[in-house]
Amino acid sequence: MKFKIRFLPMGVEATVDEGTNLLDAASEAGMDLNSACGGKGTCHKCKVLVEGASKTQGAEGLDARSLQEGYRLACQTWALGDLSVFVPEEARVGAHKILDHHRAAAVKRLSPMTRVRQVTVEEPTLTDSVGDFERVLRVLNIDEASVPLSELKRLSGLLRKNKWKVDLVTSAEDLGNSVVSFSDPGTRNVGVAMDIGTTTVVLSLVDLASGKLLSTASEYNRQMKAGDDVISRISYAEEGGLAELRDLVVSTIDLLLKEAIASSEESIDKHDITSYAIAGNTTMIHMLLGLDPKGIRYEPYVPVTNVPPLLHARQLGLDGNEHALVHCIPGRAGFVGGDITADIVASGLHKHDSLSLLIDVGTNGEVVLGNKEFMVACSTSAGPAFEGGEVACGMRAMDGAIERVAIHPETGASYEVIGGSRPLGICGSGLIDIVAQLFKAGTIDKKGRIQDFGDERVRRTDQGAEYVLVPASAGAKEIKLSDDDLANILRTKAAVFAGCRVLLRSLERRMEDVERVYVAGGFGNYIDIENAVTIGLLPDIPRKRFKFIGNAALGGAVQCLLSAEKRKEAMEVYEALTYLELSTSSSFFDEFSSASFLPHTDLELFPSVAKSLEK
Repeated sequence: MKFKIRFLPMGVEATVDEGTNLLDAASEAGMDLNSACGGKGTCHKCKVLVEGASKTQGAEGLDARSLQEGYRLACQTWALGDLSVFVPEEARVGAHKILDHHRAAAVKRLSPMTRVRQVTVEEPTLTDSVGDFERVLRVLNIDEASVPLSELKRLSGLLRKNKWKVDLVTSAEDLGNSVVSFSDPGTRNVGVAMDIGTTTVVLSLVDLASGKLLSTASEYNRQMKAGDDVISRISYAEEGGLAELRDLVVSTIDLLLKEAIASSEESIDKHDITSYAIAGNTTMIHMLLGLDPKGIRYEPYVPVTNVPPLLHARQLGLDGNEHALVHCIPGRAGFVGGDITADIVASGLHKHDSLSLLIDVGTNGEVVLGNKEFMVACSTSAGPAFEGGEVACGMRAMDGAIERVAIHPETGASYEVIGGSRPLGICGSGLIDIVAQLFKAGTIDKKGRIQDFGDERVRRTDQGAEYVLVPASAGAKEIKLSDDDLANILRTKAAVFAGCRVLLRSLERRMEDVERVYVAGGFGNYIDIENAVTIGLLPDIPRKRFKFIGNAALGGAVQCLLSAEKRKEAMEVYEALTYLELSTSSSFFDEFSSASFLPHTDLELFPSVAKSLEK
């Protein structure tokens, strides 16, 4: 039987089979619900009000009043009839704040993945009966070239229609120097640079003839219905969801292509797109290509490939020019992917004499240490706390998220909200701020435990202590931070800092030896550096050594799209990078334990923080 489900207040509908899960129904209706746990019923972020015949299980975490009023977890509710589902604001994925700019240097010498060349061939005669394709090769002064059969079928018609003129899209020499497609004269040559993250997808349209950026678009990765982290996604794929995950990321890309084309000031057709350069973590690339990611999850954590072959858009189901080339930037390991390679290329770390540290804090936490002589990298499995997961009132950086917090001894707490609307939760930068501010105020101790019960915002509960940042009021939810939330935040920051320390110790270096610290990724761009140092996320070194490079993965992808030299550099980075597996490292567990305090058990590593605490 088919039932109609209407989601309010958006007014969108989905017609589904009996027994369809409401989280799946929402996805079919083209809307995304918060589901940090991937539909397991543990995060309680997809709480909705259901009217109509349904079946529910796994209501743990919902209070009796909510259940009586008709609230359910969407991921644990199945349709048995026509339903009306009201989605509270905090359960929706709203307007987002995604970093789409970078500080990668402009490419000086263009050698893009594809070029468009117009050729005019001599009209055949009885005395010159060479085939049409061979006539094209003669103009190009080459003896042979590969070409898709479907394009070869179009060639004769195009030549005769256009009076023996035709545009050729050819690949760069380092990519095989082949004919990609034929088209009518006047073809534009547009490339797509893309960063596919676990949480977000960002792409830029680039004019390959000039190197000019035409437009950029960004959106949440629609795979997030399967969970916030790569392990949740891999589990979902293992349960038979790989094809669905591939379709979800492809639909995200197709949506962004339409947005980017529409927002460009120049006229672009989707068939003008001739090439893609894609950066992404290893799991995301596997899911885009439809490769089984299971090997990434289990020891020895081996992916199907670290260096995917050159592909065509039709093989991935991408909309537009089916023959467009797709180049996936190589990754080093199961948990250090092409996005980190792109970060390195964009930063220039691999070309400096001085020792540099690159930190990419996102849904995962990756760290690279090195210079032009060597590079070593690790993945810290930091967890999604700074992306809104594992924190009861945590949320992604979208409208309604508290992104800045300040606590004043006299005036109390103040905060800033993305979009200026009423607060719905706290995003990563706000979490760093509030932990740092509460620590400096003495409200929480070095173990991350709330202690100051003289503060009117602090209260005891059966589950522990809580700090109420935003009291409940008419039409507004209470936003608080608990001891459990603090424990998750400390684990995340400790994993990142411990990764830095392990890399340094593996090379017998000290933090003082690091002359540059590149902070990459969308989240990293918005953090307050002093607060990040206060909690022990970033090292306590001279602040001028920090360099925020924005979405460097996108920047590196743009460079690889436009330059054979950068594509070569990316491959050289892949070959030179040494991967250090932390899951079997006793050194990591020692460092992690020491870093699981505010800011650290060894205050000599954080002299400026120690000095501020003395005041």
